[in-house]
Amino acid sequence: MLIAVTSGKASPGVTTSVCALAAHWPRALLLADCDVAGGDIAPGLMAGRVGADTGLLSWSTVVRNGVGASMAASALLSHAVQVPEHPMLGLLPGFGTAAQGGSFTADTWERLAAALGAAEASLGRDVLVDSGRLVSDRGCWPVFRQANHVLLAARPSVRSVHAAQDAVRRIRAELGDLATVSVLVIGSGPYSSAEVAGALDLPLGGELPNDPGTAATLSDGLIGSRRALRRSPLMRAASGLAQQLAARHRASVPA
Repeated sequence: MLIAVTSGKASPGVTTSVCALAAHWPRALLLADCDVAGGDIAPGLMAGRVGADTGLLSWSTVVRNGVGASMAASALLSHAVQVPEHPMLGLLPGFGTAAQGGSFTADTWERLAAALGAAEASLGRDVLVDSGRLVSDRGCWPVFRQANHVLLAARPSVRSVHAAQDAVRRIRAELGDLATVSVLVIGSGPYSSAEVAGALDLPLGGELPNDPGTAATLSDGLIGSRRALRRSPLMRAASGLAQQLAARHRASVPA
């Protein structure tokens, strides 16, 4: 299973959401930071515990001469880091800067998409991708095309929905349709989740609450009580949503 999470320019909380979902994923998982503007997961969730010899750039150097999707997928774990607090979670760190993100060619993105798509069969792991914001024609579009499910994060506000509508247009242009896309509504506001989904003409894929304290712990590397973190509104909601997303995929796979 490969799920990509993205958003429009209003920054509704993609990185926080994927970190919360990853912490509760019911199967072994590879969390890949593919934000071309520069990844925030390694300095946040891992709080600086990641070396320079890991991640997308080091992986791309190893497979640049061309290997099959299965071998490229197997190489992913060699360039990922184990998240100590979560034994079944590996993190593939992303780009340190936007300039590094721009160094990935179309062929490299295609190679990465094929490897991520093969991770379930080759590694026995699902894959969750932080795709960052869709604010230009640049982006990990091959990963979107490979994904079983794309979650478009949006807040229930006019500004966020307007940004998400632009992202929907970009996704439709790249994928041809929106069959794999649904909306992830984050926080509360003047509009219901159903109204947000209706405005975007997308099915509702899930909801997560606005929880600034937990978000700071997950995305800014702040240290807090693990017990309090587990009981926080965001983590409790993310636990339920992770189970639902994984179950939906299992139900869609032919026996």
